[in-house]
Amino acid sequence: MLIEYYPINTQLHKLDVRTKLFGFLAITIIAFIFLSPVINFFLVLISLLMLIWAKAPIKRLNLVIKPLIPIFIIMLVITGFTYSPSAFESEFNRNILFYLLPDMGAPFTVGGFQLGLTLVMRILTMVLASSVITFTTQIEDILQLFKKMKMPYQLAFVITTGIRFIPTMQKKAEMIQEAQITRGAEIGTGGMIKRIKSFIPILIPMIVNSLRMSDNLAVAMLNRGFGAMKTSTDLEEIKMTTKDYVISIIIMIILVSAIWARNKNVGVL
Repeated sequence: MLIEYYPINTQLHKLDVRTKLFGFLAITIIAFIFLSPVINFFLVLISLLMLIWAKAPIKRLNLVIKPLIPIFIIMLVITGFTYSPSAFESEFNRNILFYLLPDMGAPFTVGGFQLGLTLVMRILTMVLASSVITFTTQIEDILQLFKKMKMPYQLAFVITTGIRFIPTMQKKAEMIQEAQITRGAEIGTGGMIKRIKSFIPILIPMIVNSLRMSDNLAVAMLNRGFGAMKTSTDLEEIKMTTKDYVISIIIMIILVSAIWARNKNVGVL
């Protein structure tokens, strides 16, 4: 998954974590205030271009997006059938593509389908935009941000450590799965109940491995004097530069303009 930091020298990597988080917040707000799938598609495109700019491994996006495809299809079907033609302002969106029942029942509307596309685009936008942050931001910068937000250091450390170990646990899960398949285990095959049971040989070693890892981490932290002092120092402190302020102002102008456009009924269905 695109959740671990890659030390590549790009302009996005050099931005302050607060600037990137503000950009993520702005693009998420814009995605949710507009109902038009066209506008949300451009937000997905912008997020994807930012990932390319950050030299992210685009091929690894398949690991994130592929499991979501069945959910996307279900969302398109549900929204297409659950929204009646009267729910939309545009005459085009009130058109009915087909009926589920032969006696003219359960219409599948154009507007419902477009609304489903909008929901799909919103999820993709948040996945891609959040990946930009995790790919270009060191975990130490996020920890410093929590500290500047006056969050207790112990809580901030627990959260950031949990984020840090997600890629590690994912790799361990893949190793355990490959080892069990080599031993002849059938993973993810058969019916629903059989598929659930097939993951037990992976789940149990993962739990044991997680407990062992957390115990080793606790011992290592105690040996290094964690918690002995109320305050801590950082090797490099996060600082907002002129570029960060300029970009933040641009993001604010775009966000305000988007809210103004939404109040003028732009991007409605």
